[in-house]
Amino acid sequence: MENNNKNKNRIEEKHKKGRFSYSLLTIVLIVCIIELSVSAMNNINKNINFSSKIKGLEDKKNEEYIKNVQLKSEIENFDSEMTLESIARNNLKMAEKDEVLIIINRPKSKTNENININNKK
Repeated sequence: MENNNKNKNRIEEKHKKGRFSYSLLTIVLIVCIIELSVSAMNNINKNINFSSKIKGLEDKKNEEYIKNVQLKSEIENFDSEMTLESIARNNLKMAEKDEVLIIINRPKSKTNENININNKK
């Protein structure tokens, strides 16, 4: 009988150790699953952020392309006589042979003088 009780105790101890190892493995498995889930969520967030950045950069690229086309057309039109004439009239204060150029000097206002004085300091 004593041997029988010892065998039962041994079997119960093995079952307890087995339950402990299974519960430990279950905890480790749960931790691994949580870690994988968190990593997957981080990757999804990064993917969404990068997708939005890519879309924004593509939009900016398209805007810059349109601006580039406009600037190229302005360069082509720059050589025209009307453009050169308008630059001479407006920026260089020039006039044709039969024209009279009138320049009106406006007095500086006090606010402009104060701004210029403050900028010099």
